[in-house]
Amino acid sequence: MEALSTEDKLKIVSKFLLDSPPGEFNDVFNDVQVLMADDAAFQDGILGALREYNTEQFTIAKLPLSESEVIVSKFGQIKDKDDSYIDPKSHQAFSFDHIRQIATVAEPYPPDENTEPLRSAVEAAIEVYVKDHYPDGVSTVYSTEDDTITIVIVDNKYNSSNFWNGRWRSTWVVKPESGELKGSLKVNVHYYEDGNVQLNSDKEVEVSTSTTVENPSAAAAAYVRLIGKAENECQTALNESYIELSENTFKSLRRALPLTRKKLDWDKILNYKIGQELANK
Repeated sequence: MEALSTEDKLKIVSKFLLDSPPGEFNDVFNDVQVLMADDAAFQDGILGALREYNTEQFTIAKLPLSESEVIVSKFGQIKDKDDSYIDPKSHQAFSFDHIRQIATVAEPYPPDENTEPLRSAVEAAIEVYVKDHYPDGVSTVYSTEDDTITIVIVDNKYNSSNFWNGRWRSTWVVKPESGELKGSLKVNVHYYEDGNVQLNSDKEVEVSTSTTVENPSAAAAAYVRLIGKAENECQTALNESYIELSENTFKSLRRALPLTRKKLDWDKILNYKIGQELANK
């Protein structure tokens, strides 16, 4: 790394950070920091990568003086303020430190009176759904200037002691007037015991409902039913594909037993090889 310029180093470490598996960002951050001799340049140069990672991965933070969890996402970013975001549920805006991954300086942020009835109804329905289907799930529902409703859901499962971590992310953009819902479902799992295996699944979904927005509660219930059905189908398809992978595909790549029909003692083979090498010397 010494022969590379600071700019080239920043490109490399930024790539590492953006590819950090779920629950391992801090480990990657500490490792790549060692690669940069100039700590000041490192802190300043990677801010863009940190901002992109936190917003794309739906990093969860707690508001100051509160136990309320909020999602940091581009859908809640305040225009012309890179590090300021809104929490629609508490009607607050907050600053977010992308390096330390903590929320700071919360202040009131009044909602849009026209879209708030539907937004709050969808939020209430989604919270019930997330609580029922995601053990540690967090959700946020945004309303935007073009009168669309954006729902984001994230659930993290970290189990580093058993060498695996995972994250589910889903984004749903609802157009209330037409009843159209467009979803993006993303799953990332990292398994690294005696190896390094990652699952990255990305599925786009489009569904629709004839429910109108005159009754916000009924519309919200219809949206949640469609979301639940689509996400359940996605998870079922993933489960089936990995059963097929385990039961058939992997087995076809190797013999269950050698031709002798006996298991190989690999430790003995290694010892034989070492013994032959010593004998030759």
